[in-house]
Amino acid sequence: MKEAELKNAVGDYLQILMNQGKLYYDRLNSGEFIEVRGNSRRRIMGCRKGTADFFVLTKFRCGLWIPRIIFIEVKGDKGRSSPEQGAFRIMVEEQLAEYLVIRDLETLMGKLDEPSKD
Repeated sequence: MKEAELKNAVGDYLQILMNQGKLYYDRLNSGEFIEVRGNSRRRIMGCRKGTADFFVLTKFRCGLWIPRIIFIEVKGDKGRSSPEQGAFRIMVEEQLAEYLVIRDLETLMGKLDEPSKD
């Protein structure tokens, strides 16, 4: 599956879970964007380079109802992580959050169903 298609599928799945009250998520966009308002244009900076594609906050961790913080990086069949993404992963894991690289929706479903391993 292409990365863009998988990102859409992951976003749709996370939105369903959020609508059910099972988690909170946000799509994280990195890089610069052009905002157009009428005749004016301006650059807007998104998240830092290397930031994961999604941020997820769930209520269940280690058998207790405490936060589980997950960053999700979506990769297509042949996608590879950049050095910036590797550095972001290290930083996230040092803060005791989870970092998942997802190549298919079924893997994400399984990971969100299992409790954190800490």
